[in-house]
Amino acid sequence: MQKLAAADASFLYSETPRCPNHVASVQIFELPGDTTSGAFIEELKLFISNRVDLVPYLTRKLQLDNANLDHPFWISDCDFDINNHITEVRLSGAGDDAELEDKIAELHAVPMDRSKPLWALRVITGLTGGKIAYYNQVHHACIDGVAAQAATELLMDNSPVHPFHRPPQHFPAAEKPSATDLFLASLENFISLQLDNNNRFFGTVDSFVRAGQRAIDPSKGFGALAQPAPRTVFNHCIDQARSFATGELPLGSVKSLGRLTDSKVNDVFMAVCAGGLRKYLQENDTLPATGLIAGCPVSLRMPGDTRMNNQVTMMKVNLATDIADPRLRMLAIRDSATTAKQVTADLAGAMNSDVSMPGLPDFIKNSSAAAERLNLAEFASPAFNVLISNVPGPKETLYSNGARMLTHYPVSIPAHGLALNITVQSYGETLYFGITACRKALPDARRLRDDMLSAFKQLENVLTGNAVTALEAGKKTESTTIEDRAPRPAMGRVA
Repeated sequence: MQKLAAADASFLYSETPRCPNHVASVQIFELPGDTTSGAFIEELKLFISNRVDLVPYLTRKLQLDNANLDHPFWISDCDFDINNHITEVRLSGAGDDAELEDKIAELHAVPMDRSKPLWALRVITGLTGGKIAYYNQVHHACIDGVAAQAATELLMDNSPVHPFHRPPQHFPAAEKPSATDLFLASLENFISLQLDNNNRFFGTVDSFVRAGQRAIDPSKGFGALAQPAPRTVFNHCIDQARSFATGELPLGSVKSLGRLTDSKVNDVFMAVCAGGLRKYLQENDTLPATGLIAGCPVSLRMPGDTRMNNQVTMMKVNLATDIADPRLRMLAIRDSATTAKQVTADLAGAMNSDVSMPGLPDFIKNSSAAAERLNLAEFASPAFNVLISNVPGPKETLYSNGARMLTHYPVSIPAHGLALNITVQSYGETLYFGITACRKALPDARRLRDDMLSAFKQLENVLTGNAVTALEAGKKTESTTIEDRAPRPAMGRVA
């Protein structure tokens, strides 16, 4: 039995039918030449069954505190059945990329069954070329982006010939805690968290000192943290229906643009998002006069930490969508991101991902439900206009049950007041991005995808035609990486 941290449980409390809080990835596979899709799926069930001990969320389910005074617990599901989690979904049309994207949007709009372990693997068949796809779904209460990549690599291999693995005997073990067990565990957690808060005192004081120094130093400032986000078509209450589109960018080219502007890969990707959003909103005559503000998750994990939980905070970056010149916009984004990372580092000592007090679960859940009923997102000023997330993925080619993985698109979460989420993750030498949105706010995600790809080509042409040296670019930043710590034409490939 393991208690969820507040950061994990918050995705359960804020969830409603209009705002399901699961994430996913879409991987297209090339089947081994000697198998059919039906035979592959049956073999896949055995393949995953033999690895369920490697990834905790596969076999554990939620157990609520009977009095709902504390966060829920994870307990082993003694009735675990792989057939409840791996199922086939067959496309009925042409089986092209557009139909696949529409099917993913449909699947992603449905909340998960909380009576079972919170994951599902929909094997999508009927694609052109005899390929299959995974819609690999996990509730965000189980994992963040870094943990999701670790789980992907644990459940796959670097060779079509996979090593034999079998879970321990009697796994998962039966676990049925009594009401007394739950109460005593909640009490123990509450006491230990209060002691931990005392230990955090000096970190909190240090963060306040750093924030005060930043406030009085005119050379620093708080960047986008102190800047209001303008209201856009993406900052309203959302409906349940989703739109979804995917795209690909060559990682080598993105790194080259980063070197030309002394920027990180994430800075370049945000510039691509900014250019696409500027074009999309401008064509709809809804572009705000001030720059859009992006919320960007930042990992708080120490190197090598792959625990299956959530360890992130959020930083604010100005996307400079009010700047027409792609090069100047890129540099403004780079500078805003640099300041945001410095502010996040200064405040990190005061951040606590696990807060516990009696009644907190009900308070958060009831507050979220009331905010949805009252449509508060229509009146509250948005903290961000769009969420842009960047996660490093596998570097080597992966295989699932002998099938070669060709793509690795992310699918993420829109929310009330934040109807658009753009997430990118790497696989090999390609960046795979997914646009997940409320369909009412973004009826055609493929149009924004195309605008982003157009913005990338425009940025590439401007920078390679007028190379910007580090001296000209100004402020020095760290070396290019895929993530800041704290493809086929129809799917949107840039050659």
